Amino acid sequence: MDGPSCVICGQIGQGNHFGVISCRACAAFFRYHCKPCRLKKCRAAGMDTSKFQHDRDALQISAFNRKRKIPQAMEIIYEKPIFVLFCPVDPSDRKKDSVYVDCNPLIIQAMKILNLGSETPLTAKNSLQKLSYGFNCMKRTEELKRIHKVAREEVTMFWEFHMLTTARWLTYLDDFQDLDQEMKTKILFSVWHVWGRLDKLMATALYRIRNKDAKWSERVIGNGVVTDTKNVLTDSSWMSRYPPEQLRYFLDGIRGWDLFPIIDELQTMNITETELTFMLAHLCFQYVASRFGGKISEIVEGFLETLTNDLHSYYVEEKKTPRYSGRLMKMLRINNEIIENIRVYRGRAEVAKVFDVFHLDFSHPEMFRDTGFI
Repeated sequence: MDGPSCVICGQIGQGNHFGVISCRACAAFFRYHCKPCRLKKCRAAGMDTSKFQHDRDALQISAFNRKRKIPQAMEIIYEKPIFVLFCPVDPSDRKKDSVYVDCNPLIIQAMKILNLGSETPLTAKNSLQKLSYGFNCMKRTEELKRIHKVAREEVTMFWEFHMLTTARWLTYLDDFQDLDQEMKTKILFSVWHVWGRLDKLMATALYRIRNKDAKWSERVIGNGVVTDTKNVLTDSSWMSRYPPEQLRYFLDGIRGWDLFPIIDELQTMNITETELTFMLAHLCFQYVASRFGGKISEIVEGFLETLTNDLHSYYVEEKKTPRYSGRLMKMLRINNEIIENIRVYRGRAEVAKVFDVFHLDFSHPEMFRDTGFI
């Protein structure tokens, strides 16, 4: 059975709007100031903006929906009442529960490498060629080792490998070696994990090329270390009170899972050692320039200018490929994706810091900025 008609247009009414029975169309016309002719008709029928009815939203009527409950999961994880969790935490109390990570032994090894420099004499046509030679001379394990569990020992082993390998690689760049020790240390501390990201992606691409039956989920995560990311077990108890499944939002950035599609691109492009060397240098120095700016940005941009000229000579003189812009754009796009991924997960790291997700206390926290741990 139809209800009362709209007093404005005569159609079926749909409730009381602005003090009179009307359809929704006329109510909408009146709400948004319709044409003067219709406005007169609405007012003549008794519509008045002062008679607007509030609290008619079904979602707001329910008292249950008005009271947002804090998820009990937080109480379960922290084993503390929710009112205690939201009390300010004394920094000294937070440190009591933290795992101290002493980076001094690793830094001492890295400084020895920087002070020793690359082997001499070394004959190379230009800086890019010398840097490429250094990358080729890295001592890498030929035999692959499969691991099925990643815990503290494995993670720290990866840190050590990428820090020392990056330090050794940088010594093959003469312009870098001309810097003072403080500047060299600052650059090394900021790029070792960035260098490691691309190195792991390229190592995985090479692994797939050499092993046609390799699974898509298999990845090289360190010096000769392969794991199946679908089945690997993660022991995160040493770094966080959260279980691995609840840490995934933060750990995916550390593991670089969002960068998996890049591996396919590197496979199909058949990157040469010289091109990979340029990509590593461009990625690292681009990151340094954006992170620090100022004088250090000018220095690394000078490095990049030299290496870019050397890459041009490589394509034109050695590869006989003067039209290489398309290939270069693909390489730089891959680097930009890695930089963007770092930027995205930087925001997640800030969230982790606010909620004290990781209880790691690094002796040199500047080394771990943008790694996801700090």
